[in-house]
Amino acid sequence: MSIRDHLRQGEAIISDHNPFYATSYRVIHYEERDGNEELQELPYSRLTSVEVVKLARHRVMIAGTMMVIGGVIMAVTLVFITSWLTIIAGIGVVIYGGIGREAYYQFHAEGMDKEEEARWRLAYWGSGSFVRTVQTVIGDGSRIN
Repeated sequence: MSIRDHLRQGEAIISDHNPFYATSYRVIHYEERDGNEELQELPYSRLTSVEVVKLARHRVMIAGTMMVIGGVIMAVTLVFITSWLTIIAGIGVVIYGGIGREAYYQFHAEGMDKEEEARWRLAYWGSGSFVRTVQTVIGDGSRIN
């Protein structure tokens, strides 16, 4: 079977980002695994917003911490000018890593539990058009750039 076999009468797909489909009535998560179909739906009436979730860059933060430690060691060994530049740059790198990068979109709906939240996450890269379509349908004012 395909996703089209699960549509209601008069329902049309207006956008898709496999395995997510935005129809005229709902958002559908549809996957076929080992011959079994898995279909979950999220009606637009229940959907409240779509959020961009950022995650910290831990490797960058570790590199910045190592720069700060190296700068402190250099300061102890009397290499003052270079040590302060290294410490300041290291702090900047830690802050930059802490700001993070966009990781995924999270759909929020009334009464969602943790398992449902995990199911309604879309990878950030490549799904912007799909998310903008859903936001237009639900009237979400927080636009994705």
